[in-house]
Amino acid sequence: MALIEFSIENYRSIRDRVTLSLVAASDRSLDNNLIRHEALKKDRLLRTAVIYGANASGKSNVLRALHDLRHLITTSHEYQKGGKIPYNPFKLDEEWRTRPTNLEVVFIKNGIKYIYGVSFTAEKVIDEYLYYYPRGRIARIFQRKNTSDYRFTIDAKEQRFFAEKTPDNVLYLSRATQLNYEKTSAAFEWFRDDLRIIGPINPEIDITIDMLKDENSKKLILKALTEADLGIDDIIGTVQNTSVNDLIKAKKLSDRISGDTQIVINEDGSIIEIKIGTLHGKVSFDFFEEESEGTQRMFSLIGPWIDALQNGKVLVVDELDTKLHHLLNVFLIKLFHDPTQNKKGAQLIFNTHNTSLLDRNLFRRDQIWFTERDPESGKTELFSLAEFKPRKDKDLKKGYLTGRYGALPFIKEGRIF
Repeated sequence: MALIEFSIENYRSIRDRVTLSLVAASDRSLDNNLIRHEALKKDRLLRTAVIYGANASGKSNVLRALHDLRHLITTSHEYQKGGKIPYNPFKLDEEWRTRPTNLEVVFIKNGIKYIYGVSFTAEKVIDEYLYYYPRGRIARIFQRKNTSDYRFTIDAKEQRFFAEKTPDNVLYLSRATQLNYEKTSAAFEWFRDDLRIIGPINPEIDITIDMLKDENSKKLILKALTEADLGIDDIIGTVQNTSVNDLIKAKKLSDRISGDTQIVINEDGSIIEIKIGTLHGKVSFDFFEEESEGTQRMFSLIGPWIDALQNGKVLVVDELDTKLHHLLNVFLIKLFHDPTQNKKGAQLIFNTHNTSLLDRNLFRRDQIWFTERDPESGKTELFSLAEFKPRKDKDLKKGYLTGRYGALPFIKEGRIF
């Protein structure tokens, strides 16, 4: 499993098409940062990519677009006919406000390269397509144009039946998979199972807790927390599904949020009650009350981190540096770069403001990306450091902070009075 590239057009601050590519350049530096994949004859892929940029430059929108596409694919088959599709076009240009959003992902699943693309408005899917390379040559699984014009080169009769069951506002990829069509299932499963996207605040903490049930996973989690020097010798946690009515019946909601308990409302609207306790030596601590925010963040991340490394997943993290010390950031990144820790080609994509990570000993030039807001149009531009070809002896952090690569906030005089 791997991500090759992701392209975005007309989504939030992104107007013109931009592409985040994980295809490595010809640079021979830091060879351990690269993946060789049987599905690609010549190209090698990057294990990690980092995005820098000023606030409001659009770096989170690059990751958010991938999140929204994943959510659309995994839930679209549940839409009722006539329901609205989540649609967030570029609003600073009147002409673009009614144009479709266009998203395309190139990825590898089960050793086969796939290309999936979709364009849509709030009312309907305009175009959609899925191609793959089963024997090294491109082949079409399906192509959808003008909402209802479908073209198939394989299983045409079966697929036309699925197409007739697909409303204008539903993705064919989602509907065909729901109806157990094998050729679309692999692509659907890549988005659902192999791509994990994490936000900046206490992300996916229930995943880490759930992994504590398995002794081997718990040992890995505790070892990672020890390596991170957090002083935790043991940790116990439970996740329980609940509801607002259950919480009200038991106690007031505010009373249930104590030092070792937290209520979390998931993206799908479900509510979970999380309880965690930590042990430092022989002394127990209330996790949410007595552990630092950095420790809470690290614990939240380490489960998805281990899961990605063990299973070769693509992990996308918005604001990795939130509440984490610089050395913890380096520790987490190096786990992906180390072939002995990352044996299955897992990939990490994240954004950050931590300029101390701009280090030639940590990243290649093609792994470092920037977003910049065009001052005239307000659109987001995305570009790689590889385009600048800085000399190998150049200080990347200094070069960035002095504006050599752009992607910095333009602050006029620094005065408000």
